[in-house]
Amino acid sequence: MNILGTPLHAVRSVAFVALAALLCACAATRQAPEHTLPQTSFRAPVSHQVDAEAAKRIDEASMLYVYDPIEGMNRRMYNFNAMVDRAVFVPVATGYQAAVPKTVRTGVSNVIGNLNEVPCLANSALQADQDKVNVTLIRFVTNTILGVGGMFDVATNLGFEREDEDFGQTLSVWGAPSGAYVVLPFYGPSSVRDTVGTAGDMVFSYYQMEYIFDLAGVSDHALARNVNTAVRAVNTRSEIPFRYYTTDTPFEYDVLRFAYTKARVLQALD
Repeated sequence: MNILGTPLHAVRSVAFVALAALLCACAATRQAPEHTLPQTSFRAPVSHQVDAEAAKRIDEASMLYVYDPIEGMNRRMYNFNAMVDRAVFVPVATGYQAAVPKTVRTGVSNVIGNLNEVPCLANSALQADQDKVNVTLIRFVTNTILGVGGMFDVATNLGFEREDEDFGQTLSVWGAPSGAYVVLPFYGPSSVRDTVGTAGDMVFSYYQMEYIFDLAGVSDHALARNVNTAVRAVNTRSEIPFRYYTTDTPFEYDVLRFAYTKARVLQALD
């Protein structure tokens, strides 16, 4: 899951939350300095050392706390994603940006965004949010017809901002708790609920594209699916400025975990 397409005010809110989380993380080391001091022969004994249970209670009371019972596994997956991102996704996305003119990249992004209006429409309906259904339907029809299949985002210029609804948010509206924090391979930050939601969105997208391939008379669906997946992945990564291990903080994992969790809360309230 990602927060691309999130309204500007929500993105600003998430940025503020992330900055606050970063400041809290930097300040957190002052609460128990005995955990961070180097081991030397001159180190003075600490008479008020916090035991494991007390440290856990401190963590849970922190602003940065997110329920993460498999943190060790999640951190290993985070490192794996970082290595794959640096070795594969960033070079490919950088090459894509260098080789393809911005106008073409914008057109590709708009077409993908227009295709994504269909699952967004379905989730808005499942959430019984008539306003979002109306806006999404208007956007899809307008951009498909006047925007030449979605290559131009005419609807935004007319004042109809893109909604960003997925099945994870639908499950939230239905009352499903977010559950534990999870780092998915390649996809990155998620939760138990959003993982189920991602799987649901993938199934919907699969059948949506199969229908489109049939309408277009595509005979080799396997090749078309692979091309569709690759284009979407490269386009998405090229639009995300974040780079692993460039935040100049030892708390990067914690800050991103917190920011993702709060971003999903903001999206649910939007």
